Amino acid sequence: MDCNGEFVYAPSDSDMFIRKILRFKKGDLVKCYTEEDGWVHGEIVETEVDDDDDFCQGQIIPYRVRLDNNDELFVESDDSSCIKLSTSRRGEQNGFAHVVSVHVLSKMLINNEEYEEAKEMLQEKIEMMRSKIKQNSSHSNVAKWRVDLSHFLCYLSEVHQASGSLDEMKLALVEALVLTKLASDKSKPHRLLDVTSKLATHATLNGDKQNALKYSEEAILLVKETTQYQTSFRLGSLLIETGKLNIVCNMRERGLEQMSEGIVILDQLCGSDNEEVIQAKEEYERSFSEGKTDDR
Repeated sequence: MDCNGEFVYAPSDSDMFIRKILRFKKGDLVKCYTEEDGWVHGEIVETEVDDDDDFCQGQIIPYRVRLDNNDELFVESDDSSCIKLSTSRRGEQNGFAHVVSVHVLSKMLINNEEYEEAKEMLQEKIEMMRSKIKQNSSHSNVAKWRVDLSHFLCYLSEVHQASGSLDEMKLALVEALVLTKLASDKSKPHRLLDVTSKLATHATLNGDKQNALKYSEEAILLVKETTQYQTSFRLGSLLIETGKLNIVCNMRERGLEQMSEGIVILDQLCGSDNEEVIQAKEEYERSFSEGKTDDR
């Protein structure tokens, strides 16, 4: 009987003619049961899937789900033993896992020199996030989506760097920097450090010593902020590299001071026999000696 109280006849008991109303809709966050991994989280990307080949054998598949590891799963039964509504907050748990899994996959593609495949995957994620933000500007998750978008843009910049597309690398990083500066969450300084370091790398690859120095100096401050001014290998290495840039840019005194500070940190952490420490000391002595020669 339909909504008007009239009888409707189905020619056969087939999903093509009669089926129950689905419990979930496109966009719902769910968890699905798999034999290999148990319950896994994902998002419904399509409902009532009518496959053109013989996969369904005349039946309609209730759901197509994109899992947080970026795999896709067809759920053949709308039953609580197969699929449930996810009670996890994706922004805090599953969403982050999804972002990380995308980064892992993009790095694998870079290592295999499959740059176009990596770009295509990340562009799809980026456009999806841009669309979400544009269409739901007042949604409570907009801040979280901006964070995800900035991550994907940074990953895309890595692909452009690996493929030698420096102009595209810069465009991705500039957009990521704007999005990161809009944020107010606790992880903002860490993301700023990531973007700033990548901008320093871009400037170095592009032969732009002044901007490389500018971003490197900013990165030093961000490393100190994110580590609460504790010594670290990253800080020591960054001080040495920034010191060398300062020397090249005719700020020898500051450069030597930074190199010395970086060497002390690495010496403490790695020991005086460490290859990087030995090399840094040699470069420092050479720069110091050249400075004395110039002063004569």
